[in-house]
Amino acid sequence: MSELHELIENEIKRPSVFVDESVLYPEYIPPVIRHRDEQLKSLVRLFKPVILNPGSTSVKALLVGPIGSGKTVTAAVFGREISRAASSKGLNLMYVHVNCSRSKNLPNILREVKDQLGIPIPDRGLSTQEMLEALLKLLERENIYTIITLDEFDYFIQAASVEDKYTVLRLYDIFKDEVKRINFIFVARGSPTNIWSRLDSITGSYLMKNLITFEPYKSRELLTILKDRVDKAFHIGVVGDEVLDYISKLTGYDTGGDGNARKALAILHAAGKLADKELIEGKASRVTVDHVRMVVTQEYPSMVELLDTLHYLPLHEILILKAIVLSLKESGEDYVSMGVIEKTYRKLCEEVGEEPRGHTKVYMFVLDLKQRNIILTKNSIKGRKGRSTYVGFGMAPLDPLLQRLDLLIKQKLVVR
Repeated sequence: MSELHELIENEIKRPSVFVDESVLYPEYIPPVIRHRDEQLKSLVRLFKPVILNPGSTSVKALLVGPIGSGKTVTAAVFGREISRAASSKGLNLMYVHVNCSRSKNLPNILREVKDQLGIPIPDRGLSTQEMLEALLKLLERENIYTIITLDEFDYFIQAASVEDKYTVLRLYDIFKDEVKRINFIFVARGSPTNIWSRLDSITGSYLMKNLITFEPYKSRELLTILKDRVDKAFHIGVVGDEVLDYISKLTGYDTGGDGNARKALAILHAAGKLADKELIEGKASRVTVDHVRMVVTQEYPSMVELLDTLHYLPLHEILILKAIVLSLKESGEDYVSMGVIEKTYRKLCEEVGEEPRGHTKVYMFVLDLKQRNIILTKNSIKGRKGRSTYVGFGMAPLDPLLQRLDLLIKQKLVVR
């Protein structure tokens, strides 16, 4: 035990490039949000009645955008600040944030809500309806109003029953309370069309009224975000501007990346860990561009080799690969189904005047792309019923690949 104690003490005392690594974690909520002023203004306008005329209506907002576009952090900071504003006016408004990929169904979501609110509702022995009734009564008794964010809401609408979806989206159509104490922010990745397709027309139109969209970050925006975090995460002088500029251009949407702030921060964190390890060995004291390159090499294996490999693929296999890339970009998800890919592939064939190949041939092309380590496949995905082939593309940025595919398609069409 004394050896373990000594190990802990030595680890605590050892030098490090970091002041506070947690600032780079995905769950960190910064004091200020950069480049999301319009989205915050939209939220303020929508939820203003909750403070000015509490209980008059149940406000719902839908935040939609690709991964790493700031949806979660915007919702969390807004929830924190509007709760403070309400408190200054004597209103007990509490913010709750639930991740639907962890709380996988409505009963689990309700348990998470009551735990965060500190409301004494039994965990077991109650139906979903009874839990909701108990929650509403206790909110009334304690004079509490709440904004509940359901993060990864796309997971919920994919996996939940029609009844549970209706209950969440039309809560006060079921419970006729005069004072409406529950408000919602729904956070979903992908496109509005993708969300709409998973809801019935009535419920979908009800939700889409208060839609707030998020675009991928540009390189200059990511540079600002990275600078904010560096000031809190690292010792002064450890990370130079050239490192942040390199990462922001690598990941910025306007410079060929996917505009994912989480990815940019993860690359910075991983580069810092490499420098930290070298510091222990007496080799380095700063994070360098070479550290970033080492991280990128690990994250995007053989990107150069991949682009070279494409030259040897037949035209229709390249069209299939482009269909995969476009389907992934449109959905905003890590994996897309063969059905979606084939539909996009047929559209591409029509655009270039080619006769599309049949299902079996398309599937053989997909298998070949997998064997070449160009794509990834899965036979099932959590929350999706049945078995099918789902296709992804690892961590490589899609836009540079798409540009290369367009060039190759033109070249092969000219040859033919």
